[in-house]
Amino acid sequence: MVRREEPKTLGKKSIIPVVLGLAVPLITTLIVILVNVAIKMIAGDSFTIHVPNSILRSLANAFLGAGFPEELFKLLFALLAVAIVKPKNVYTYALMFIGVGFGFTALEEFFYGIGDNDIFSITRVLNFALHMMFGMIMGVNLGLARYRKKQGTGGSSRLVLAALVLPVLWHTVYDAATVDNAGLLESDSIIAIVIALGVFIASIVMQFVMLSKFKKKSKDLCQMELGSNRMNRSE
Repeated sequence: MVRREEPKTLGKKSIIPVVLGLAVPLITTLIVILVNVAIKMIAGDSFTIHVPNSILRSLANAFLGAGFPEELFKLLFALLAVAIVKPKNVYTYALMFIGVGFGFTALEEFFYGIGDNDIFSITRVLNFALHMMFGMIMGVNLGLARYRKKQGTGGSSRLVLAALVLPVLWHTVYDAATVDNAGLLESDSIIAIVIALGVFIASIVMQFVMLSKFKKKSKDLCQMELGSNRMNRSE
């Protein structure tokens, strides 16, 4: 995709966000474990266990265990990749975030996939691009916000908000409906199963929709230069 759409390829620099992405699951897992240990030492148990509603409990566990910390550190490491690579347009800017998502997925799926049975292995394959889609949401919106700010056209605040909120929200809902679904873990209720299947299928569909839209917009995104006007004239 990069070679077809981007006149100046990233080359060897494309490995930087992927390598940084590999570090994210290690860091977030360690931090979540340490925070949980600290809470149990202070409060005697996880506070989410006292949430009476199973749906709210699932959402709280998913948000605190993955949705918020994982997306936060993917954001920070993607911004580090941006600082190192210095992408020249919105397209390559978004690729930094997608690359971090790919590195994150590669390590996470390897780690969690070791003990999976055939069914869980299939579900992981079908949603392999999910973290890359979260990165795409961040990268495209933040890249467009940066471009609009450079052009002085306004509207960047809404894009920044979407970049920060949507991946966390989607990630939280997905985990709450699947791996952290209290209804499935406690009773295997029909409602919990329907919710899990609905969110799972919707996530698969959205991956294809978003990838298709990103592909169609790639030419326009390549033309949205992020460097200063002085830099553009000198190149």
